Amino acid sequence: MKVFLGLPSDKNKIDCAVAIGNFDGVHRGHQALLQQVVEAARSRLLCPSVITFEPHPREYFNPEAAPARILSLRDKLEAFEKAGIERVYIFRFNEKTASLTPEDFVRQLLVDGIHARWITVGNNFHFGSLRSGDVRTLKYLGEKYHFEVHLMPMIFHKDQAISSSRIRFALREGDIPQVNYMLGRNYMISGKVLHGQQLGRKLGFPTINQRILPPYSKAHPAITGVYAVKLHGLGSRPLEGVACIGRRPTVAKHGEFLLETHIFNFHKDIYGQIVNVEFFAKIRDEKKFNSLEELQEAIAQDMSKAKQLLGLSV
Repeated sequence: MKVFLGLPSDKNKIDCAVAIGNFDGVHRGHQALLQQVVEAARSRLLCPSVITFEPHPREYFNPEAAPARILSLRDKLEAFEKAGIERVYIFRFNEKTASLTPEDFVRQLLVDGIHARWITVGNNFHFGSLRSGDVRTLKYLGEKYHFEVHLMPMIFHKDQAISSSRIRFALREGDIPQVNYMLGRNYMISGKVLHGQQLGRKLGFPTINQRILPPYSKAHPAITGVYAVKLHGLGSRPLEGVACIGRRPTVAKHGEFLLETHIFNFHKDIYGQIVNVEFFAKIRDEKKFNSLEELQEAIAQDMSKAKQLLGLSV
């Protein structure tokens, strides 16, 4: 799969079938839409592609009300590739992008920019300055610029459409089974293991640290708190552990969001490696403790609870 930051050069342009959206979570509804792209591309001899935006348009217009992120960009791209997408165009959402009229958006980005010949969007798709373009606008411009427009119906679960908003709510509630069903896979976050302050080691619970949001992002992660987890990518089988995702309020006043995981009975140096953390069950919300001793005691209790949830001996 090829990833383009912005528009490709003329020599890299190829006629494509494309899905447009933010695709946070790449949930069952998104997957159905991506499947339509792959099938349309195959039958029309086009390249199956995706257009997505960084940051989320709502994050650009109102950072304080930015939607929490379900997936990192890395995990989103991996999900696209698994769905059969061959090209991803990541457009930087900025003042220039936001000011495009609907027709300029179509002509500059879709038609001239990536040679889109078949386009699929959801029924609630809006585009262009002030979100003034909608599906009817896209169909009209499709006739003008000679591309097909396909609308993807929503996928329902329990009488409600599966959506990124529903998944964010389920993550806030710690309802991992519901999240997994709507995603169509187990919820995981991947990231490179970073050097940290080694506070966990000093407390007797060494952790691996992973950044979960890009440095420029003003959003929050959709999942926070303490969880029983399984880690993939460190051996022939998943390893069990306990993870905290948040801002570490006990030890950092305005810390960045980090995923810190203590892996049971694991002592290898894995800095720089990509590790996938699968969330199994929520233990508690993140909390600020009055002292490091209280934090140490809470971590010990979290470990015991995680082992019970994972079916390990305590």
